[in-house]
Amino acid sequence: MYNPLERLVRYVWRRKPIVLAHHPSCSYYSHHTFELYGAQLCLGCFVVYPVGLVSLSLLSLLYLMFPAVVAVPTVALYAVAGALAAPLLVSKALFEVRDIRWRMLTKALLAVGLAVAALPVIFRPADRLVGAVLFVGFLVPYVGYKGLTALDDCEGCPELADRPNCSGLEFEWE
Repeated sequence: MYNPLERLVRYVWRRKPIVLAHHPSCSYYSHHTFELYGAQLCLGCFVVYPVGLVSLSLLSLLYLMFPAVVAVPTVALYAVAGALAAPLLVSKALFEVRDIRWRMLTKALLAVGLAVAALPVIFRPADRLVGAVLFVGFLVPYVGYKGLTALDDCEGCPELADRPNCSGLEFEWE
């Protein structure tokens, strides 16, 4: 049976694997990727982006078709968004969870939360500044955290001193 997604994934994986998984391809980073059709895909990118896009599309349609359903205060939307992001943030901060299903679930919840947080920015012009401030207020510490912890997964790797020239960052190009 013809599967266009499988064909696309295999095609891109053979030619430019870094497009699908920008993490090192070694056992130290295996919890950052999952396998699909023989290709390693970035867990964050391939869960957060599609789920977020679908969620935002569905929430926008709901908002446009039934405005009363989502006519809650903006602060309530941000509270829901925060609650949806909390499992990922708590599991990252307090636990070292490497279970792929849990990581997929928490990243999907984060994506839905980001979509909920985007609603006021899109549909409530008076709340755009608050939304932008909250977004930047979340993004800056998160990016800082990611920067500070970027090499944590490399702990114990015999090639740590060679990074970024380690074998995990060598990508074959066709």
